[in-house]
Amino acid sequence: LLAQADGGTLFLDEIGDMPLALQSKLLRVLENRTFRPLGAQAEQHSNFRLVAATHQPLQRGIEDGRFRRDLFYRLSQLPLRVSPLRERPADLEALSRHFIRLYSRREGSGPVGISSHALQKLQEYDFPGNVRELRNIIELACLQTPAGDDIQPEVLRLEDLFGEDSAQFSAEVAPKTRPCGPEAEDIRDLKAAAQAFEAAIIRQRLEQYGGNRAQAAESLGLPKRTLAHKCLKYQVVDL
Repeated sequence: LLAQADGGTLFLDEIGDMPLALQSKLLRVLENRTFRPLGAQAEQHSNFRLVAATHQPLQRGIEDGRFRRDLFYRLSQLPLRVSPLRERPADLEALSRHFIRLYSRREGSGPVGISSHALQKLQEYDFPGNVRELRNIIELACLQTPAGDDIQPEVLRLEDLFGEDSAQFSAEVAPKTRPCGPEAEDIRDLKAAAQAFEAAIIRQRLEQYGGNRAQAAESLGLPKRTLAHKCLKYQVVDL
């Protein structure tokens, strides 16, 4: 990845989960712009822009000895904080339409959009599970919406998704999310419903283990390679 990023941008997601040993190697790369590929005898040079993201408070990681202070300051040249979804309701329509397009592309058909009344209902919700919760809500709504129609407010199961446990969710992540699906009588496509439910379970388990695929796969009784294949199939991105 360092070699491919030469002249461009390297994005490292969830850098707060990076092991200390790898942090020191990354710091050296950032200082010298050189690296040695595994098995190589000579170092290579790469000139790239680094963008890193995390949902964890890195300052606390420094205090706990889990994150290097020098790497933190090296990365903090231009810090950007992405506000929780509840603080930016204007993004709801664009995000909802994006998730609808992803669903339709994956399934071959789906809703064409979302109605203004449904958007109004979303704007009245606090989204304790943040953007990941919105994606789950939209995918479940897509299952209950005929292809070619707009998502309507009655299929947005906001309260049913988390129930009484919703107050326990943090604004940034929802580690206890319980995947749920539509009621049996609402299902029009059993295969799509099963796939959406499986994707929701995988997404929830990855959230629970902070994006660690090995732990998530073990908890589900799957080989890591099988989980990786399912993540690719269902477009479940690492957290």
